[in-house]
Amino acid sequence: MIETKLHLIPAVLLLSCSLNQTAIYAEEKSISPYATAADFAKYAMKLREQTLLEVEPQVFVPTSSRPATQHYPQAIREAPPWKEEIANGYFPYHCLAVRDFPINDGVHLGYGMCTHAFIHWRPEHQWIMQNGLVLDRITEWLVWSGFDRNKSSRKSWFKPVKETLPHEQGHLDIWELHLRPLTEMPLDKLPVGEGVNPQAASADLWRKLEALFDRVVEEGKREQERYDLETAHGANVSKQREWSAAIQARLKRAGIHF
Repeated sequence: MIETKLHLIPAVLLLSCSLNQTAIYAEEKSISPYATAADFAKYAMKLREQTLLEVEPQVFVPTSSRPATQHYPQAIREAPPWKEEIANGYFPYHCLAVRDFPINDGVHLGYGMCTHAFIHWRPEHQWIMQNGLVLDRITEWLVWSGFDRNKSSRKSWFKPVKETLPHEQGHLDIWELHLRPLTEMPLDKLPVGEGVNPQAASADLWRKLEALFDRVVEEGKREQERYDLETAHGANVSKQREWSAAIQARLKRAGIHF
């Protein structure tokens, strides 16, 4: 749910799991992929340093050369708060590794690995009176997506972890393909709230924004289901290669990279 007054960061949690397509293994003691908490902190900081160069804010200063029809800012004026996000287990989109999946035998029973993505947003909005009607528009649009390590996991009994990583990467890639357009959407393409007073216009705006996000997420879910069905959760090697190649081509066309 979107909080408008405090501009908190709402989240849409996105889940994709891989079935265990191999024989059932005997359960063994769960072992953390990190020796200590300090080891994970070092990994998080290294990943942050590698990715921050790609998420530096692009600040556009309006000039007279800009079209007169652009009455409000068209660019994000701050970068996603990756330092805080990483500290809370939310990582930028990246190439997945075994260490990204902590062992958790208590969730998503029956699945060997599960990949969660996320999308967070922090909108600013402003209303005006026009022809006796209140219009509420987004004036700042800060949206970012990536990998949710808090809810991603693997089972202690699941052995082919490295072999399954390409399939899990495909899940994250598909989410990014669907979510990235939201992060880059121009302000003049976003919904406008309407109402008889500011409260009604604001409520109308948030309903429309939630509907926009819900539509994008549902489209992503449908492709995720088709991906799992056609690749048999990665067990169909030829289909997995076919999907991976197609996903890479789409990422390249969209300008999405690690």
